[in-house]
Amino acid sequence: MLSKSQKSPPPTALRSVAETNVSIIKVASESSPRRMAVRVVSRIRGRAVPLMVMVVFVAVGMAYSLWWSPVVHGSHAWVTPGDIWSTWRAAHWVGWGALGDVYGQDTQLVTFPGIAVLLAPFAMLSSHLGLSDSIDPLFLRTPSAWLVLGPASMVLGSSCLFALDAVAEELGASSRRRIALCWVEATLMFQVLVIWGHPEDLLSLGLALYAFLAMARGRWTLTGCLWGAAIVVQPLVLLLFPLQFVQLPKGARLRVCVLSVLPSAVFVGTPLLSNWTQTSGVLFHQANWPNIDYPTPWIALAPRLSSTSVGAGPGRMLALLVAVGLGYMAWRLKPSMIGLVWLGAVALSGRCFFESVMTPFYVGPPLVAIVLASSLRPGWLRMTGASVIALEATVLAFQHFSEWGYWLPMVALLSSGLFCAWPGRTAVGLPQVAEEVPSVGVRNDGDTAPQLIG
Repeated sequence: MLSKSQKSPPPTALRSVAETNVSIIKVASESSPRRMAVRVVSRIRGRAVPLMVMVVFVAVGMAYSLWWSPVVHGSHAWVTPGDIWSTWRAAHWVGWGALGDVYGQDTQLVTFPGIAVLLAPFAMLSSHLGLSDSIDPLFLRTPSAWLVLGPASMVLGSSCLFALDAVAEELGASSRRRIALCWVEATLMFQVLVIWGHPEDLLSLGLALYAFLAMARGRWTLTGCLWGAAIVVQPLVLLLFPLQFVQLPKGARLRVCVLSVLPSAVFVGTPLLSNWTQTSGVLFHQANWPNIDYPTPWIALAPRLSSTSVGAGPGRMLALLVAVGLGYMAWRLKPSMIGLVWLGAVALSGRCFFESVMTPFYVGPPLVAIVLASSLRPGWLRMTGASVIALEATVLAFQHFSEWGYWLPMVALLSSGLFCAWPGRTAVGLPQVAEEVPSVGVRNDGDTAPQLIG
């Protein structure tokens, strides 16, 4: 029995302690590894279609790479994209701890080093296994490192499928529409990843799309982190940044901008400080080779860097100015989310409109965005038309014509695709006309978190 000095706690205190213990147990169970595993499985099931398409894409891409030349041409060689090997060499430098040397003459890297950082673990694995690389001036017919590099680069690039599917689901696309979207987008990605070897273009686009979704949910820190990752992988997505910046609440803009710049400041600033002459020359000049690739009429404005190369700067500055103009338009009109997707497709197309020397993989990101925007419209006609146009533009991108003969059809096809994907006046913020079907999207009044409408 308790003594008089040892009084029992009151029933209310016991009840409070019991409730606290139950709450602790409940929180612990909710955060247990098993519950987290259930969440992961649930998320994977929700993205089962893009996951399946990615697996098929990698299998088909590797089969084409390894067997196309031996079976079709009777040649004992693999078809590997030449551009990826310079990125692969830069990944080795990152893995060796020499980030300042990623823009050396032996790498030929011309974009931000984010993709090289992501490939660095695979490069170290390849070196540990003693696999062979195909790097200028020694090009191998069957570089064994491709067995590691090929699947890794294809997985990184095709991960954009998850972002495309997430945006389509967020904006109300049906399951059938999302399935068709994934297969069409994978077809458009083939030449970018398997033939040319540029996973950074599509990976950065996917990260930017996820940033738009994070913005729509009011998650500003995540938005900035996603933009930071997207830009350091491929600064091409800066064409999309003005569209989102003007949609952010004023109190979140500084935070998003700082987080967006930070990764690039670290991974680009290090090579600039280590080797200013070489790094600045590569990043600021952006050389293109009209004798090899596909010149357009804008080459008349391009500065001559050498007897065989020109600078891409003026055309890309024009594209950036158009993107800023679209951002101002979005600030004034307050478009919905689907309107932002379409305006983003216009911004990405601007690069192809003003590029002095085109390379076929340049059309990949704008065509992917155009098909995404078209999939968000009612009916199948617009998406079918945009998909056919995108495939035609992909084929045209490989044809050698005169400057005007290449540029005019390309601009016409991209413009036709944008016309098919046109979301309507309401979606872009213009006054609604009679009998126009409103689009689902996100509006933002500039001071609060964006809200879904429609």
